[in-house]
Amino acid sequence: MKPLVVETKCEAVAATDDDEPDLARLGLRRGSDGLITWLPDSRDHPRNWSRGRKTFDIGVIIFFEFFVYASVARAAQREYNLSQIPALLAFTFMYNLGQSLAGLLTPPLSERFGRKPPYLVSSALFSLSCLVVAGVHHPGAVWTGRFLAGFCSAVPAVVTAGSIEDMFDGRERVWLVVVWNAGSTAGLCLGPVYASFLLRLGEGWRVVFWTAAGVTAVCFLGLCFVRESRPSCLLRRKIDFLRVGGGAGTGTGEGRDMELDWFDPDRTAETKSLVRLVLVQPLRLLFTEPIVAMVTLISAVSWGIVYLFTESLPAIYGTLESGGFVEGDAARASLVFLAFLPGIGLSFLPRLWDRRVVARRLERGERIEPEDKITGFILAAPALAIGLAWFAWTVPPFTQLHWLVPTAALIPIGFAVNEMAYTLAAYLTDAYLLYAASAFCGLAFVRALVSGLMPLVAQQMYPALGANIAGSVVAGAALVFCLAPWVFCKYGRRLRERSPFARLSLENHLKTSISSSSSKDGSCLERQL
Repeated sequence: MKPLVVETKCEAVAATDDDEPDLARLGLRRGSDGLITWLPDSRDHPRNWSRGRKTFDIGVIIFFEFFVYASVARAAQREYNLSQIPALLAFTFMYNLGQSLAGLLTPPLSERFGRKPPYLVSSALFSLSCLVVAGVHHPGAVWTGRFLAGFCSAVPAVVTAGSIEDMFDGRERVWLVVVWNAGSTAGLCLGPVYASFLLRLGEGWRVVFWTAAGVTAVCFLGLCFVRESRPSCLLRRKIDFLRVGGGAGTGTGEGRDMELDWFDPDRTAETKSLVRLVLVQPLRLLFTEPIVAMVTLISAVSWGIVYLFTESLPAIYGTLESGGFVEGDAARASLVFLAFLPGIGLSFLPRLWDRRVVARRLERGERIEPEDKITGFILAAPALAIGLAWFAWTVPPFTQLHWLVPTAALIPIGFAVNEMAYTLAAYLTDAYLLYAASAFCGLAFVRALVSGLMPLVAQQMYPALGANIAGSVVAGAALVFCLAPWVFCKYGRRLRERSPFARLSLENHLKTSISSSSSKDGSCLERQL
């Protein structure tokens, strides 16, 4: 075959007269290394999908994670004759235990088999688990159903980052990730309000799960119309199509011979390798990657604070002399969780500064580093410590101030919790790119475990130490995190450059992305916008 030379910005790329038209019809091309990859303007690549398609897909996925509901342990413990600790274990800890295990298993599987199958399976099983808890009048149904629900709930929590990276470039991803995190944080804060007011209707605690089953069943129907978005999975399908003759223009399965080598970052040679990918690699990253370890610790503790408050706030506000709060009135006490929402909304402001920083770097032709977009983390770390200390010393028994004073402290706490979740999630996404979902494995595992333990900690710590001392302990732990932004700014790039996995993630991303630019060594590589 006579070689045809196609000029690119980087170098001449050789292709054959016969192969190139067939590849182009599928939105593909053959690179200078002989491997088949995407054309930059391929309509089938998720980055090039229509705005409407992207909006629908990511909207359904984000809503699936937004719709969370609070545990109803207090309301159900009488029916099953359980004390407070066993009830919390059954309704809350089992949920988070399932979530932690799924956080380890799901991301690598979503990278091997695609994003859509986990979404579909998890939404269907989540709805089924709610039906089990609501319809089966046996304690075993609660333990089993809550574990299964938690397992399924981890899927959108850890796979959504990968879906966003699939469909959106760096500038768009800034806003999508903050919307995603704001939605999940808001859902977590609204859960106690939603559940307590359903209970107040007098229909019993099971109505919470009947409602959840119905809503997630609707989510399942919506997810049926979501497209697969992992580029490597879509490219694999096109290669398989070519192998059965689709590239010959006949579609008969009798295509001519064609070299179909391509780079598959998800390939596993054998079952043993898949097991290692799913079980061993996430734990190895957690304990050997300093970036993953630091992000995991900070995110787990800050996120767990909301779970700590779900158990401690009703008791604290029941002791206030103002506002009409009465001990045992969960519905009225749950309304204070609404104070988190203005703080969550504030997370959009640091994005404006991040956008300005990114624009300046692009104007100067400089590469955008993950550390360029952690301004919000620099603000959130002290905001969390200040908000927790403010709350700790404006509630009884130390003082009897108006209920609005401690409630206002929840605004900076809401900002800090959401901002840390956003900034750290975005940092992992930018640092690990193609393997963003895998980078969340350890984080999801530890964060879910810590979140499940927080209500149990609150149940023991607050009555023993009192709200003021217990709150001060939590604020002191948050104060330590104020050093973390400085560590990321000063040493983050150095840690990424020394990380074999971060380097591998970048190399593989460059081989499978669709936007071209020249690298320092002059090779034709593709990098994230």
